[in-house]
Amino acid sequence: MTETHTMSVRWVGDGVLAEAMAAVASEQGHLASLSQEEEGVSLTVEVVDHDLQTLRDRVDVLLVAFSALEEQHNG
Repeated sequence: MTETHTMSVRWVGDGVLAEAMAAVASEQGHLASLSQEEEGVSLTVEVVDHDLQTLRDRVDVLLVAFSALEEQHNG
């Protein structure tokens, strides 16, 4: 039996930034979804892998990319 590990990353904020983050997540092969909420646009990204260490590495890469986008957006 094969194990599957899943990590959900959720972020809420500015719609323009959410769309940029969703695009980066999709480019990295993750399922990204956007929805409108009272506080702004909600981004949920599902990161899935069969190996736990690889999952951690993939989440780290995603969060580094999100951080860079946030820095660019906030100037």
